[in-house]
Amino acid sequence: EATYEFPYLAHAALEPMNAVARFNADGTLEVWGGHQIPAIHQQVAAGVGGVAPDKVVLHVMKTGGGFGRRATADGDIIQEVVAVAKTVGKPVKMQWTREDDMRGGRYRPMYVHSVKAGLDSGGALVAWRHHIVGQSIGRGTMFEGFLVKNGVDMTSVEGAYNLPYAVPNQQVDLTTVDVGVPVLWWRAVGSTH
Repeated sequence: EATYEFPYLAHAALEPMNAVARFNADGTLEVWGGHQIPAIHQQVAAGVGGVAPDKVVLHVMKTGGGFGRRATADGDIIQEVVAVAKTVGKPVKMQWTREDDMRGGRYRPMYVHSVKAGLDSGGALVAWRHHIVGQSIGRGTMFEGFLVKNGVDMTSVEGAYNLPYAVPNQQVDLTTVDVGVPVLWWRAVGSTH
């Protein structure tokens, strides 16, 4: 029997959050960045820029370690750079400081795991009870439809519900809490905790 605590973790990408935006005379909007979900970022840029999505040209740059941080549904850095470029009427390069990203970024949720396991006389696992408490990364986002099933965010129980051992008696419970800390997938998502 043991309890494990996993803290909030910042993505700490090798390269700071950054992007460049430029409105062109032909009505197009160009955005350069380390886009991990370009289709969504194109929609975000179009909405903020006030142009049709087909007028947005994304230049997907190599990313110095994204680890999921550049895959935000709201495209935070994209929103910011496009809004500033639209306001000033000039090309803009936006770069967050490391401090900006550590304070204003998204985090791998904090989790607490309580595990009780039973062994037979030969030392083989015969029972496994696992209770997880943490925050959902899917709830309330555009990804909820495929991440959350029957109220369970699959990334919260990943690595526990699909335990790689044949245990005849297994139970995994989840308590999802909402604490207001902005969270996002982090590297190997649920398996990291």
